[in-house]
Amino acid sequence: MKILIADDDAYTREGLVESIDWETLGIDEIMQAVNGQDALTTARWFHPDIILTDIRMPQMDGLAFARELLAGSRESRVIFISGYMEIDYLKDAIQLSAVDFIEKPIDRSALRRALARAVEEVREIRRHRAAVEDQRNIRQQTLVRLLCSEQPDPKTIEKLAQEVGFPLTGVYVCVFLQYSAKQPLSEEDDDKLMASIQAYSAKTLGQWDKEKRQFQMVLALSDRNQHQLASICAALSTEFPQCWVGAGAEVEDHRQIRNSSRMAAAAVNCAFYQTERKIFRISREIRGKHAVEPGIYGEFLQILSEPPEKIQDRFCTLFKELQENIYCPREQVCTLVASLLLALYRAYPGLYGKHPAIKNEEDIQLVLTNMESLQEMELLILDLLPCIQDRDMEKKTFSRIVQSAIEYIARHFREKDLSVAQIADYLHFSPDYLNVLFKQETKLTIKQYVNNYRLEKSMAMLEKDFYKVTEIAELCGYDNANYFAKAFRKATGMTPTEYRENHEHL
Repeated sequence: MKILIADDDAYTREGLVESIDWETLGIDEIMQAVNGQDALTTARWFHPDIILTDIRMPQMDGLAFARELLAGSRESRVIFISGYMEIDYLKDAIQLSAVDFIEKPIDRSALRRALARAVEEVREIRRHRAAVEDQRNIRQQTLVRLLCSEQPDPKTIEKLAQEVGFPLTGVYVCVFLQYSAKQPLSEEDDDKLMASIQAYSAKTLGQWDKEKRQFQMVLALSDRNQHQLASICAALSTEFPQCWVGAGAEVEDHRQIRNSSRMAAAAVNCAFYQTERKIFRISREIRGKHAVEPGIYGEFLQILSEPPEKIQDRFCTLFKELQENIYCPREQVCTLVASLLLALYRAYPGLYGKHPAIKNEEDIQLVLTNMESLQEMELLILDLLPCIQDRDMEKKTFSRIVQSAIEYIARHFREKDLSVAQIADYLHFSPDYLNVLFKQETKLTIKQYVNNYRLEKSMAMLEKDFYKVTEIAELCGYDNANYFAKAFRKATGMTPTEYRENHEHL
C-alpha cells in the first residue's frame, strides 16, 4: 500500500516518516511533497492509496490539491492535518469524504487510528473492485460460451452484451492462443493478453480453457480487413513466442461467431502437426471427415501377434496417415496413440523402463498429454520399437512364485471377488511380499495384471458375436455390465459395442 505525505515543513514530514510503524499498517511505499502543487504532480504518477496532507501550504493548499486530485478518482483516502481548527476547513474536509481531520501539534495515537481506518477503507475498496471485476469476468466468459454455442440464447446474449459493453453489430473474429505444455500458465496472462490486443480492438472477450491450455478470444473489429487481423496475429505471436496463434474468418453477424470460433479451433489444432509454424489462419469452413478411423485399434491388436517388423511397419504407416490429416483433433490422436501404446506394453512388458518416464500403465497417458506434437509421439514409439526385436522379451520367464500366481489368475479370473489376499493365501505368502515380487518381475501390480487379463479375455469374446455384452461381463469377473463398459472404455477409448462393431469390418 502507498502513502503520500504533503507538508511544507520538512521537520513534520520526516518526523511522521520516522515515528509511525508503517509496516504494521501494511504501508510499504512512502513519498513526500513540499507543497500542494508538488503533491498533485507526484500523486498523478505515484497513485497513492492514502494521502496525509497539511492544509496550509504554499502554491496550492491541501484542500485545493485534494479537490483537484479526487475530481479524477475518489479512491485515494485523505487525512487532513492543520494547525488551525476552522469550521470552513472542517466543512471542506467532510465534503471531500476525508477519513479524519487532525490538529497540530499531531497526536501520534490519533494519527495511527486515522491511518488504520484509512488502510481498512482502502482494503474495502480493493475487495469491492475485485468482486466487481470477478462478476464482469464471469459475465464475459458466459457471453463467450453463448456466442460460440450451438444453441445460443438471444435474450441472454443481448443482456450480457449490454452489461459488459460488447457490441452486437459489426465485424467479429475469433482468435485462439495455444500455450505450450512446457510453459507454466500465469494468472497474470489474462490481463497481459487482453491489454496486448486493445490497440486493435477496443471490445474484446476472452476466456481460458485450462484443460486444453488455450486462451480463446472474440474480437469486435472496426471493419473487415485482412491486414488488421494479420497484424493482431503477428503482435500476439511476437509477444507470446512460446504460443501458437490460430484465427478464424471475419464474420459480419454476431450469430456467426460460432463459425469463426470453430475455424479458429481447427486452425490452432494444426500446430500439433506443424509445430515449426506459429500462426495458423482458416478463412472458410473445414469440409469432409476429419477423425481417427474407428477400426485402427482392433486392427492393431491383431498385428500385435505378428513379427515385430510388421508392428513397426504399421506404426510407420499410421503416423504418415495421421500427419496428412491435420484437422483431426489432437485429443482423438492422443487417445488413439495412448491405446496403441498401452496394448504394446501389455504385449511386451519388458518395455517398461525403456522410456525413463514410463514405469507403469498410468504413466502412458500423462507422458502423451504433455507432448505437444505428433512428431514427439512418433519419436517415442520409434525409440521403443527396436526393443521388441529381441524375441527374448516375449519369452521372458518368471520365477516359480510369480508363474504360479499367473496360473492361479488364469484359473480364477472369472471370480468377482478374486483378490491379492486370496492369491497370496493360496501360495502361502504375505500379500505385500507377493505384490512386490510380482511387480519386480512383470512391471505390473497383481491388480493391474488381473484387470489386463480380464480385458484381453473380454476382447476375444467380443470378437465372437454369439456372446452378449452382459454375459461377457459376468464371464470375465466384472461386477456388472455397466462397470465393465466403463472399464473397457477407459482402457481402449471405445465401448464394448463399438469395439465389436469395429472388429466386424476387419
